Amino acid sequence: MRSSSVVLLLGALALPVSTVSAQTSSPTPQSDSTAKMAKLAPITVSATRTATLIFQTATPVLSVDSSVIRREVPNGIGDLFRNLPGVDVTGVGPSQVRLMIRGQRGQRILLAEDGLRMNNARRQQDFGEISSLTDINELASVEVVRGPASVLYGTDAIGGVVNQITLNPPRRGSSTILGSVMYRHSSADAQNLGHLRLSGRDGRFGFTASAGRREAGNYLAPAGSFGNLTLASQQLVNDVGVRDRNYAAKLSYDAGENSRVTLGLSRYESRDAGFGYVDPRALGDTSGVVVRLLYPDQRVNRVTATYQASALGWGLADRFSFATFTGSNTRSFDQQIDIPFGAPLPPTAGMAIRTHNYTDIGSYGARMELVKVIGGRHTLVYGADWYLDHSTNSDASNTTTTVFGPPTVRTSNTPTLPNANYATAGAFAQGEFALASRLTMSAGARAQTIQATTRTTAGLSADRSGVSASNSALVGNLSAKFAASSRLNLVATVGRAFRAPNLIERYFDGATAEGNGYQVASPGLAPETSLNMDVGFKFRSDRLYAEATYFSNTIHDGIRIVPLGTKVGNFPAYQNQNVAKLRDQGVEALAEVKVGSGFAVLAHATTLNSKNVDRTNPVGDSYGSKIGGEVSWRAPGSRLVLAYEIRHQGIRKDIDLGTSPVGAELPAFTVHAVRASFRLPQFGLMRPELDVAVNNLTNVLYAEASNTSFFRPEPRRSLTTALRLDF
Repeated sequence: MRSSSVVLLLGALALPVSTVSAQTSSPTPQSDSTAKMAKLAPITVSATRTATLIFQTATPVLSVDSSVIRREVPNGIGDLFRNLPGVDVTGVGPSQVRLMIRGQRGQRILLAEDGLRMNNARRQQDFGEISSLTDINELASVEVVRGPASVLYGTDAIGGVVNQITLNPPRRGSSTILGSVMYRHSSADAQNLGHLRLSGRDGRFGFTASAGRREAGNYLAPAGSFGNLTLASQQLVNDVGVRDRNYAAKLSYDAGENSRVTLGLSRYESRDAGFGYVDPRALGDTSGVVVRLLYPDQRVNRVTATYQASALGWGLADRFSFATFTGSNTRSFDQQIDIPFGAPLPPTAGMAIRTHNYTDIGSYGARMELVKVIGGRHTLVYGADWYLDHSTNSDASNTTTTVFGPPTVRTSNTPTLPNANYATAGAFAQGEFALASRLTMSAGARAQTIQATTRTTAGLSADRSGVSASNSALVGNLSAKFAASSRLNLVATVGRAFRAPNLIERYFDGATAEGNGYQVASPGLAPETSLNMDVGFKFRSDRLYAEATYFSNTIHDGIRIVPLGTKVGNFPAYQNQNVAKLRDQGVEALAEVKVGSGFAVLAHATTLNSKNVDRTNPVGDSYGSKIGGEVSWRAPGSRLVLAYEIRHQGIRKDIDLGTSPVGAELPAFTVHAVRASFRLPQFGLMRPELDVAVNNLTNVLYAEASNTSFFRPEPRRSLTTALRLDF
């Protein structure tokens, strides 16, 4: 272990210097008075596919940049958005946390890197792709589009988009080698992370290269009460550690004054990640049943090539971009379930179920996009995209049953999912039109086709091969922005979005991952479609940015797993089915003000209500209300930044927590954090910075909303420190 720490220290890597900025598909707009807000970045490229001030967009969007990532030393992007409106998280541990948006999660949220989709069709519907595939220390910014965005992004963007925008090589005019080294430690999980980054330019050529390594263990949750649950002492949360590595490189070539070709390479490796669990006996469960969901190995390779050109003067386009990628994602998933039979049988009597799944997914894609400015006042973005997932699977399981005599073992190699292809292609167009001096309208449409087809699979009968499902969708949106004054914009959007069923939802046939049921295949599922509406305002002044939005998103043919009332073997049977209507509605409010003398205050509030409209029972597993904010102080020259953060989530009664030990309703909780960022004196070429954070300052026991039914609490009070050396 000592040698491992030495390697971490010597091979440690870090954030690039702040002068390196992300390349976007259009020139950065003129900065305005809100450009220097303490936390929120003022520009979005995800909501419109062109660089636009957030104040000027009708779409609700959040954006934070690399300076925030540096100061807050997060495990992942989930930590950046917990204390902002409309966003929640699911999962625990440094690598398995995923974002939820307006109560939606998993395959209803599109995860993208530089605008290219990272979702794959093999993930469980409630588990979206993990953001750890992209190195958080390589990000220029992270943008969250709250609400559907299918016109620009296609399937899966029915609940929102999380776009991770990576740093690019330095632009022309810079010939120096830049770099950064970082070491990060957190006390709760004994985590050590090292990161190194280099970038530079020689004439027309630019490059970046980085590598990062992280080792984290299990963490302790504090003692305390949460709803009906009381822990007399702190408890270990098992299977939440990880050993992972990120490698990334980009090589760019400036083909002309306004054109660039970029080749990107990345690799992610992880070992020993898990779903997380607490010893059931500590939660009052005397059955002795233990369920472990483990990800012992995952390797993801990705190669991306892009061409971008601007100031073209073409009749059909002023800017043009083309991106293509190929990648592989191989991962193992283990399920371990131990069920003791209990008295009067011997203590050794019971059942041990062990299953192992191996999945290899090859992903391929391309996206072409053109932008035309018409008459200096109107903008048209249009293009086409295509993606293919080629999934290959294998499964092995054995069940060992012990009563009085020797144990009996049953084995099976029958795959739960056939090998399959999932292909989707679409064409889109979205225009923004200045209809009057104060009124701007935007309209867009997309046509999309999706094809899912099973292939021959060892261990499955011939009739499971060649099962094909085709879907098509035509969606659109319409938005308006009215400038009531130079400081106040009234905004409204309405639009349709869609999500096609993935391979798991259509073709999975076997025991569920949690071991509590049997999922029956449902190849005839229809796509989900939604109708979304947002109405609100955005206000800015020299010292204040504020916005508020009322939203209502109704999903038709929503896919939910429902009981069939029958059994397959000893398991109750379930099946994914299209239910009539799922509705999420609520209000989101956000304000950030520069008070003066270096002080800034950020505040937010969200209400969220989710229901199955036709059946009245709740379907959400997110919070019902959330308020919070941050007070920060910045010394002259930003040599010292201090921040205090608070978040309160209210009780939610209309939620189904099953047999959770916390009770029938989601308890309220309040958490606090403090942070400090010190810019230390420069020595030689080195510019050191020390960042410190204390999370869960008051050491309270709590779990995020979606982690409450299968109870997985957050860590106890934790100290995180990060030392960076920029050069």
